[in-house]
Amino acid sequence: MYQIGIIDDVAGQRADIQVAVLDNITEGTPVAFKEYELNSRSKEDLFKEIQEDISADRIHALIVDFRLDTTKDVIKGWEIIEFMHEEIPEFPVVILTNVPDEGLESPHTDADKVYAKKEFLKVDSPECAVMVGKILLNMKKYVSRRANLEAELTANLMRLEQNGSDMDAMEKVMEIENDLGRYKAIYQTVVDKSMDMDDLKEAFEQLKKYEDLLG
Repeated sequence: MYQIGIIDDVAGQRADIQVAVLDNITEGTPVAFKEYELNSRSKEDLFKEIQEDISADRIHALIVDFRLDTTKDVIKGWEIIEFMHEEIPEFPVVILTNVPDEGLESPHTDADKVYAKKEFLKVDSPECAVMVGKILLNMKKYVSRRANLEAELTANLMRLEQNGSDMDAMEKVMEIENDLGRYKAIYQTVVDKSMDMDDLKEAFEQLKKYEDLLG
């Protein structure tokens, strides 16, 4: 089941977005939705919820209204985009807006992921079908790539556990974690992100020396 998060301050339009997606999905693609509550909450609170949902695999794409004005901090859609680019850059995020020119000109958005809301909500139009098709395709690519990275990480962590001081396995784990960090918020499972690879190699060399001395 794919789940799409919706961030829009108009309840009726949140419902219309869901209809547009459901009426244009390909057969055999189960999709559900999560509507994010915006009233009387801070940006930090909203961002934390989004991040936790992504890490827990509860949402697989976001559709965001470019202008949001009912929240405590008056969050703008581009702020959510900026946050996602910095924290989870590979996560699929689409901007829907009634002011597409403003969205396209914003330095915080990708031009190919800014859709005119009035066109998107024309459920039976070819334009709507194309937009929904792109969202679903990007979402499926994201889910597949993330799952592959998570499987790779598990396999290499098992290898590291079995082989002990295995520098190749350690390097591979760090490489996979760096890649996976673009798909969800993670904590380094083996070493801190700030540790330099040269420092890590030196630490392994010292460890090997101690192991040799101890027989």
